[in-house]
Amino acid sequence: MTLTIFGVSKNAIVAIGLLYLLIICENTQGAEYVVGGKIGWDLDPSVFHWPEGKRFKAGDVLIFNYSNPLFKVEQVTKTQFDNCYSDYNPIKTYDSGHDKVKVEKGTTYFICAVPDYCGYGMRIVINAT
Repeated sequence: MTLTIFGVSKNAIVAIGLLYLLIICENTQGAEYVVGGKIGWDLDPSVFHWPEGKRFKAGDVLIFNYSNPLFKVEQVTKTQFDNCYSDYNPIKTYDSGHDKVKVEKGTTYFICAVPDYCGYGMRIVINAT
């Protein structure tokens, strides 16, 4: 005799439950993106355009790779982004050379800590759903 609930077998209920758990776990695992691709976080015009065409989701991880200690990454406000200057008061500073930043829903702004470099394109905007 097979146990059924509302005409559905116990095995089917267990399978549906496991499938549901897999879907939940998959959604919590974000994709990883190396900012700037092979170039990394560097003084290159392509860095500014790097996010274009990518669909970021909350939970994705941005990896900022750089070897120059001056290239530290600052998460800033829109005004600071537009001005390319954090007023030494960024939301957060990353300076490991291999920074991993978890993306949050909404718009997030990043600039290079060197003001002139930001002006030359070393800054990105991330829009995440």
